Amino acid sequence: MTQAALVTYAERAVAPLDRVRRRWFSLALRSPTITGVLARRERRIAAFASLNVLVGLAAALYFPVLLFVLGPILLGVVHVAADVRYLVLRRSLARFWQHAIWIGCAALVALRVIEELHWVKDTARAETAVAAAFVLTGIGAAVQGGGSWKRALGSGAVLCAAALAAFYRPAGSRLVFLHAHNVIALVLWVYLYARRRSVLVPLVLVAVGAGVLASGVLYRVTLDSAGAQAFHLHVFTIADWIAPFARADLAVGMVVAYVFLQSVHYGVWLRFVPQEELTGQGTLTFRMSARSLFRDLGVPGVAAVAIAALAVIGGACIDVHGARSLYLSLAMFHGYLELALLAFFFVGRGGLRSTEPRAQERRA
Repeated sequence: MTQAALVTYAERAVAPLDRVRRRWFSLALRSPTITGVLARRERRIAAFASLNVLVGLAAALYFPVLLFVLGPILLGVVHVAADVRYLVLRRSLARFWQHAIWIGCAALVALRVIEELHWVKDTARAETAVAAAFVLTGIGAAVQGGGSWKRALGSGAVLCAAALAAFYRPAGSRLVFLHAHNVIALVLWVYLYARRRSVLVPLVLVAVGAGVLASGVLYRVTLDSAGAQAFHLHVFTIADWIAPFARADLAVGMVVAYVFLQSVHYGVWLRFVPQEELTGQGTLTFRMSARSLFRDLGVPGVAAVAIAALAVIGGACIDVHGARSLYLSLAMFHGYLELALLAFFFVGRGGLRSTEPRAQERRA
């Protein structure tokens, strides 16, 4: 079956969603206030991003275990695919840098596979070396493309310090990166994609929300909620995993902050960035999104994403915690991918360009 035929089938499959979308817009646009928000991209992105943040904040506070378990299982694979699409596939990158990206990602995944199969007890230091080389290559690629030597030297110094710390405390460094990688996506959105007026309100909400949650002042609210326990897992158990160094109130607060920032992380790649990529004032229909997905990934890529997503969900039906843990381990390469591309674009003075205009995405 040709790609064109598969795209046609995909468009037919999502056609009911577009009918619901049109109905929703027809109702919403009856309000002049809502029309004023939806008609302008910056206002629309700011409004939807703020709503995403507020919903994520409430969900994290009252249902942290559900978000911790189900977030990666339901949205993990698709958000990694979006990460690769918008950071790599849609960019005009030098060929050697593209090859280095695929090699770096493959090496990081291979190390985690080796660790999960227990062929080697701990690959943390080897992972640090590969990740450092990955980021360093990105810095070098940016310099070769005319980037700033001053930024390159500064970024290299920070990279060396972080790598040395990771070699000295590999387990602790992995834990720090687990928390930090949620923020990297937010930095990429603000630095590379966002129009400044579209990020101010959601960014303030994220900063204030994460700070309040991490402080632990609301930990009693979480403990008294129905969502403090789910899937035979209590929030205290999660706290022992991701905040073992903190006392009870701070540990629970850090768990809630983590799942909150994780929801924002997913929102960046699945909602905010796709809207920022549009060149007009319109929004993407589901049919347009389907065509765009096949154009970026091709049939093999779409099939691989679908198989991986179904494998994670199917695995969760058998062992939900095992599937979540395995996914997070194998998918951690995308955190280093984001870091390497952030360094690349920072040293290259933020030069972010799509590989080609997307005329079909300019239409409403």
